[in-house]
Amino acid sequence: MPVPSSPRSHASAKWRGLLALLTIFLISACSDDDEPSPMEPPTGSVPDFSVPDVNDTSLRFGEDVSPRDYVGSVSAWYFGHAT
Repeated sequence: MPVPSSPRSHASAKWRGLLALLTIFLISACSDDDEPSPMEPPTGSVPDFSVPDVNDTSLRFGEDVSPRDYVGSVSAWYFGHAT
């Protein structure tokens, strides 16, 4: 039959576990500030290109559109069909 452990050994084990967790957290929080975070958007310029707007319901239908037209705005580019 197992010997019951004392309440003191449980408390000691909890503190050791908490200390280990805190140590891991502090070590992982230390990082090189020069290294970009994976959550930061990529930097640099977008390649210079333009494509015709073929959406017949668009206000710019038939015009060439480019990322330069949306500088300072959030934009998404979808190339559904390439020829």
